[in-house]
Amino acid sequence: MHERCSAQSLARRYHGPPEDADRYLPHLLAPHHGRSLAAWCADGRLVGLGHLLWDGDEAEVALLVEDARQRRGIGSALLSELLVLAALNGRRTVYAVTRPADTAMVRTMRGTGLPLEYDHSDSALVVTARSARNAVPVTSPPRR
Repeated sequence: MHERCSAQSLARRYHGPPEDADRYLPHLLAPHHGRSLAAWCADGRLVGLGHLLWDGDEAEVALLVEDARQRRGIGSALLSELLVLAALNGRRTVYAVTRPADTAMVRTMRGTGLPLEYDHSDSALVVTARSARNAVPVTSPPRR
């Protein structure tokens, strides 16, 4: 899937040089670090990854959807499932670390309907969502 993503998409997701993207996966996919979800096409091709990384009582969420499949609801669907997994694992606070110009991730976080907090710095934006104790977040299904 990384081969079908632009350098810009890989840099937004991994916060580093695009050529280093593959070396992050073993850490991200290790279950003791959190949970990962994948989105597949009907033809069996991987088109999206979502990661939930444990951080004490909170969890960081991160998404990557291949460029040709962006803006179809895949990231929103992955995020919705990651929020459910976070709640099931006792994390009511999740956050995404992104760049201030990454409007796609901000829009996806807003789509959860949860109250959000924003922490800006020069090079990073942290968007934090806190869910109600018993709330299960729901988003729309992916568009085709």
